[in-house]
Amino acid sequence: MKYVRLIQELTREDLLLAGGKGANLGELMLAGMKVPQGFVLSVKGYRRCIAKVHLPKINLNDLLILEDVTSKIQMEIENVDLPEEVTIEVLEAYRRMGSPKVAVRSSATAEDLPGASFAGQQETYLNIRGERAVLAAIKRCWGSLWSPRAVQYRSLQGFGESEVALAVVIQEMAPHEVAGVVFTVNPLSNDSSELLINAAHGVGEALVQGEIIPDQWLARRPDGAVLKFTPAPNKGQLPTPFIRTGRPARGCLTSQQVRELACLCLRIEEHFNGVPQDIEWSYGLGEFYLLQSRPITTLRF
Repeated sequence: MKYVRLIQELTREDLLLAGGKGANLGELMLAGMKVPQGFVLSVKGYRRCIAKVHLPKINLNDLLILEDVTSKIQMEIENVDLPEEVTIEVLEAYRRMGSPKVAVRSSATAEDLPGASFAGQQETYLNIRGERAVLAAIKRCWGSLWSPRAVQYRSLQGFGESEVALAVVIQEMAPHEVAGVVFTVNPLSNDSSELLINAAHGVGEALVQGEIIPDQWLARRPDGAVLKFTPAPNKGQLPTPFIRTGRPARGCLTSQQVRELACLCLRIEEHFNGVPQDIEWSYGLGEFYLLQSRPITTLRF
């Protein structure tokens, strides 16, 4: 296929084709991790479509003008007609998956780099089902590359607008009784003998966006033994249609699950040449699923 690649076909060498998220998901599969099935619409699809969109020079010094211009760009992108060959490849790949509910996730070529954190700059859409809905979500992901916040952040990081493109990851929704984030080195203290684990019931996007305070564990490297547990103060739950009744007395993960997760994430760190990782995951049906891994950019040693 010209525009679509299966996740298992990707490696870190495909950053400029699949974006940071897509390339790293391929690496996770290569390392033998459990990653939801899916495919990536490469940046070739984005560039093919963006060629139809008028991209005026953007004035970053006037917020009102910036919001107006970027809003028009986003609207134009979301209304652009997808080329027939792009549509055919995307829908063929989606049908081969069995047309399930999917997560449609942005994957920028400047994302997940060691020197800058682009996390949260582009959008993710969850529980998308149906061919028209998938195609619409892809265009919304492309449009999110042109939000005022994303444009300003790229400018601050020294990226020109022509230097960044967006691939889109389409993955089957993973089971998500619990979801969260693991930092393989504690970013709060820079303590390289600790992992930091955040988790809550349900899908993890609200947690990643900072919309909820999760349960939190400090775990010891390398065995994952729990050093400290801090429960969420409000026992908040993430939005989900699938929450089981009854909450464990010591949080949404048991000590054994914390240990298992910690050891799993340390294997991922090792795969990425020992670079400390920020890892998104979910847990359901008795297994951990890996949703993303990127370098931690806030450590100061």
